Amino acid sequence: MKRTFKCIPCLFLTLLFFILSVCPVIAGEDLVLSVEVSGNQKIADDKILLAITNTRLGEPLDQQAVVKDQQAIMNLGCFSLVEPYAEEFLGGLKVVFRVVENPVIKDFVIEGLTRIAPEAFLPFFRQQPGDVFNYVTMMDDLATAQQYFNEELGLLTPPFRGDTATINDLIRIDDDGLVRLHLSEARLGRLHYQGLKKTKEFVVAREMTLIEGEILDLNVLREDVQQLARLQLFEDITPRLQPTAEPGVMDLIIEFEEKDNLLFSLGVTYTPDDNTLIGQFGIANPNLMGLGQRLSLNMELNPNNIFNFNFEFKEPWLNANHTSLGLKLYSNHILDLSSKNLSDGVFTGNEEPKNKYTYHYNEKRTGLDLTLGRPLNRHLRLDTSFQLERVTLEPRKWVAATENKYTDGADQTQDYPFATLSSLKEEYWDNSLGLSLVYNRLLYNGFYSTGGYSCYLGVNLHGGILGGKYNYQRLSGEFKQFYSPFEYTTLGYRVMGGKLLGNTADSSKLYLGGELSLRGYDVRHVAGEQQALANLELRQRIPNADNLELVLFYDVGTVDFGQYLHSYGVGFRYIIPIFGQLRFDFGWNPDRNKPRFNFLIGEMF
Repeated sequence: MKRTFKCIPCLFLTLLFFILSVCPVIAGEDLVLSVEVSGNQKIADDKILLAITNTRLGEPLDQQAVVKDQQAIMNLGCFSLVEPYAEEFLGGLKVVFRVVENPVIKDFVIEGLTRIAPEAFLPFFRQQPGDVFNYVTMMDDLATAQQYFNEELGLLTPPFRGDTATINDLIRIDDDGLVRLHLSEARLGRLHYQGLKKTKEFVVAREMTLIEGEILDLNVLREDVQQLARLQLFEDITPRLQPTAEPGVMDLIIEFEEKDNLLFSLGVTYTPDDNTLIGQFGIANPNLMGLGQRLSLNMELNPNNIFNFNFEFKEPWLNANHTSLGLKLYSNHILDLSSKNLSDGVFTGNEEPKNKYTYHYNEKRTGLDLTLGRPLNRHLRLDTSFQLERVTLEPRKWVAATENKYTDGADQTQDYPFATLSSLKEEYWDNSLGLSLVYNRLLYNGFYSTGGYSCYLGVNLHGGILGGKYNYQRLSGEFKQFYSPFEYTTLGYRVMGGKLLGNTADSSKLYLGGELSLRGYDVRHVAGEQQALANLELRQRIPNADNLELVLFYDVGTVDFGQYLHSYGVGFRYIIPIFGQLRFDFGWNPDRNKPRFNFLIGEMF
């Protein structure tokens, strides 16, 4: 025969009121001269008597005080019944609390779990076979286990509370001491998305791996939210769980605050060599028509017909297999590069063989880049790319070394190298096929990377059957990681390297210097066929000014593993609506007293 354990003794309270109401002894003003307990076998009298604090010796009997003490004894958790009564005693009253102890525990049986092993609960139970079953202790132990499985496994078990019927369904103990616990993991009810004004609902729904009706895994929920943050479409994403009328089922509501979908960039660059201005204009839509597609267009133009053009389109979900498509069309100039880093880029004088000359040239790259990618799992992605590119190197003027010497009154142009600048012009194709792996577990807070890491490995095959003047291979890799010890403070670093194999063009060498590598040096300061670079940044966001971030940085790199170049400096990031995040860095190097100013949109890494 099984005994159902009741957590709320309504029946016994009713019985108490009945006894108190019909017993004339209790109805009088007789004093309480004794308080005793009866019926207990394993629970000591002292433990029970310590719970009786309202019924006082030497005072008239107070029915409400007896009811409170009855409940206090029940709250000890050891009893299935507490029944108070009064009897005459030495001219006064003796109040007796008759108790019925819970059965002695023989064993535990846990049913209903799917993902959590039943035996995983046992280490949390302080009660062992041979102990009188204690309801309060069991509820506390279940709550401790619930917190553990929530934090460590991301699994929720329904709250251990409710009416008598609910608790009886949760915990039952029979007369033989077999404790049966019916537990279950919480399940996901309905998914609701709120705050999507421009973004289509399917754009976020396709990133979710939680399934309605399945077990609710908080670790999966956290990964889903971070995956949505990696889309970089939202200022803020806030998930919250909402209980439903169905026990053990929780609805999930995700609230979104969208970023500006249309970003503009305007700028002017002054080139002192030409004494001209270059106008810059850019427009980007990272969420085209709310479909999650990215479209961007950037142009530069100056009076000397230098025209830079970049058009980019990306579709992250080309089909149900999450195949992505990227297309890029470009025509870019880099002005006034020095031939000092080119093979045979230094010449002797025509009349003074000891004099040295280099030349400034413009580099133009025009081409098309097509990329197809597909995820291998939630965080690992495989991308393939094909690039069709035309390279033009056009010399502009000779530059004499500062240590050159000339006779008084001599025409320096007569000493220019015998080779003509037009003969040094070079045009060729540099087509390539690429394969890369990207592992991304970065964590975002709005525009800012605040935690996690990512890794990139890639190989590009140039020339050969693809066509081109030079046949070579490019190997590259990058690892970056972020850590936030405090709410507004983030420490981040990046390590990257590359290696060229084969017959490599001078213009395709690996360069260091500029706003994307060593910020204290000019663009393309050094070049080589191998490269290693490390960047370290301490980023401090300003409380109550979310659009401002201060930065300390240190850069170190090499192209020969013999000489290492160092730069360091300070900077700040400022977020402007429509324009996005603007980056301003001031970098020094050991050989330069004045800082080099760097400006770009977005973080360097």
